[in-house]
Amino acid sequence: MSITDLSTELLQKILEYTELQDLLHLAQTSKRNYRAYLGRRMYHLERALHNSYSPLPSLLKLTIANESTPSRRPIGTELRISLLLNRITSLPSTPKLTLENMKKMVHYGKIADRWTELYPRLRWRFGSDNRRLLKSKEKERLRGAVYNHWTYTSLFHSRTFTNYAPDPPSPASLDDPRHRFLRTLSTVQQIQLSEYTAHVETLVELDLYPSYSIILDQYPPHSLPHRSLSKLGWGEGSEYRRLVRDIMKLSPADLLHLYEHTSTKSERADFLCSQGVCFGDVPATMNYALSSIMGERARLGFGVEGSKLRSQISAIQFPSLKRSTGALFGEEEKDLADEELVFGVVDLEGRKGFEALERIIERDGVESGEWEAFVAGSEVSRIDEE
Repeated sequence: MSITDLSTELLQKILEYTELQDLLHLAQTSKRNYRAYLGRRMYHLERALHNSYSPLPSLLKLTIANESTPSRRPIGTELRISLLLNRITSLPSTPKLTLENMKKMVHYGKIADRWTELYPRLRWRFGSDNRRLLKSKEKERLRGAVYNHWTYTSLFHSRTFTNYAPDPPSPASLDDPRHRFLRTLSTVQQIQLSEYTAHVETLVELDLYPSYSIILDQYPPHSLPHRSLSKLGWGEGSEYRRLVRDIMKLSPADLLHLYEHTSTKSERADFLCSQGVCFGDVPATMNYALSSIMGERARLGFGVEGSKLRSQISAIQFPSLKRSTGALFGEEEKDLADEELVFGVVDLEGRKGFEALERIIERDGVESGEWEAFVAGSEVSRIDEE
């Protein structure tokens, strides 16, 4: 049957399953299709936005994190961040979107979607025989990780915040806003964020800002003059590690720009220079904060009771934390091991064996992100399990 012969109700039902660009294109094909779209415009736009760039709650939080402060009065960094976190944490699980929100969200969604195209090359960098496109659910998980990483970067890697708090968050600082934001994420979301971060760090070290040793590994012994090495590599040892930690403050948009639009050392050096003279004063802090939150939940057993479930807690792994200590990569280059990624972005065959545990740790985020609410929520979880 031709689409022109369908009833308005069926046509509107079709519109519910379209992605954003398809929705807008279909609405422009005829006056009848446009009227069907216009009849429930906001509903169709929200559905199309979900089909294209979900998860929408995380995307909206990123949009809010990048909004400028409307007040003209001077406002301290601590108060500004607190107000932003209050707005972010007060969002319902199904937020009501405005047309202005949607326009902003599309910008971030397009960049996250570009990461879903790049990700298979990162996920199966060395095991290319296993490389494949991501499935719909896997894309959604990855976009969520990109949004959460970008929100953290916008809030806590800005020059304003790093001037206010130049040191990494201490595990003893229970009210640190960086801890508070990460507590709002479930353990599953944190693991996927950690996996994404680990692959980004590998991208930086192997493709964007390689060390001397990485460059030398690509050439026969003694075949590369030192002068040529200095034109390609970015150093070695502790100085190089500081450089990588600095670069990890960049947003997903900046990292994608470096990957897609720069190819020489001078271009990438110019990009770093454009970040300002203070860019290298403070390292990225997300892994520090993530380590603290992991420690909090580990001390409380991730809210898990029962011998069977406790025996599965070893499946809860944070790749970026092991990656930062060098434990994931030995002398031989290899991809992240699947056993490190049970609850990661990509569906694995063994994941079904951990469904009971996943059901618990995919809903253990703390809405407010505050320490007292976290502890109280953990106690309630234990009581429920018992």
